[in-house]
Amino acid sequence: MPSLSPDFVTRVAIAETGLRARWRRFWEPPEQFLLDAGQAGELLIARIRVLVTSVLLVIPVANIFLAPAERAQHLTGLLITLAAFVLALLVYAMVARDRRQRWLPLATSFFDVTLISLANLSFAFVSDPHVVVNSKVTFDTYFIALGGTALRFDRRVALVTGLMAIVQFIAVIGWVALAFPLDRIPPAGAYGVFSWADQVSRVVLLAAATVLNVYIVRGIQKQRELSNADPLTGVFNRRFFDDYILSEIARAARFQGRMAVAMIDVDWFKQFNDRYGHAAGDRALKNVARAMQLAVRRSDLVARYGGEEFVVLLRETDAAQALERVEQIRRAIQEEPHEVGDAHPVNITVSAGVAAWPEDGNTVGDLMATADRRLFQAKDAGRNQVVGPEMPMAHAAL
Repeated sequence: MPSLSPDFVTRVAIAETGLRARWRRFWEPPEQFLLDAGQAGELLIARIRVLVTSVLLVIPVANIFLAPAERAQHLTGLLITLAAFVLALLVYAMVARDRRQRWLPLATSFFDVTLISLANLSFAFVSDPHVVVNSKVTFDTYFIALGGTALRFDRRVALVTGLMAIVQFIAVIGWVALAFPLDRIPPAGAYGVFSWADQVSRVVLLAAATVLNVYIVRGIQKQRELSNADPLTGVFNRRFFDDYILSEIARAARFQGRMAVAMIDVDWFKQFNDRYGHAAGDRALKNVARAMQLAVRRSDLVARYGGEEFVVLLRETDAAQALERVEQIRRAIQEEPHEVGDAHPVNITVSAGVAAWPEDGNTVGDLMATADRRLFQAKDAGRNQVVGPEMPMAHAAL
């Protein structure tokens, strides 16, 4: 039996490693700003869910009076719709609290899909089981629920929601096919005869919609990342930061949270550019931005504020914690050498001013002005240090 060549085995191993790496990246949570945007989409979906279920309440109520011969069926439908409406209200209240529960998008997506499956299954008891297997309306509602996952900006939710829809649909159809005599010819005007081929086609449609939603969400993520990023350093741009800090202050005020902001400026950057050239200066700014990102948490935000000035927003952080974190950033940047062509690598330092909310200002303008004033204090004191709200100059470099 011929053996596989070492080159072929190596290529297969590399391909498998690449697939595993891509799969791991797929399951990584999105950036915090995408989760925040998804929370806004979640709130919109919650409102639509309440509106739709409230409108659907009208149908069984009207049928109770318009079709008294089938009142028992319509009462059952009313109870099911009323339960869905109450649950929709509860979900809306949970989403409106804006606590950023990471499990909430998947939970509400599961709620939507399950609600559709139960609504479809209920036709087997209140109407004709052929309606379940050949639904002309309820099945199409799955695609509305799947499309709603795009508003959550999380491709993991899009994939899992699609898989849940497929599994639940197969379970409902399988149970109805086993529990009811679907081989008989339905009465005139019914939904048609049962066919496994039709059900397989519907599963294929759900799978195709799931794959499409995953790619749509990924495309939306890429577009939002590009529109919010600084083209040189890859961190967020000032326009995004200005919008983000407004929402963060509003959220902190609403839930009595804490936050801090640091303005960080590269020391003597003009002289660096004049001596080593703009290409070296660009590389240095990229390295500084990378060092900042590595020194903060995933929930924090780093943005380029302009030129050689950066800003860091630290969520759920008090003044003392902010000073410690920004001092870590300062040390990390100071210790990293920068390539400048043929010359020996050089080190760059930064100065920083830190302001904490709400002690240093209740508005964005006041907070940024305080951080900017402390940044100038750090520069006037000799640079390469952090000035904050507690002990000015206490974090100066030794």
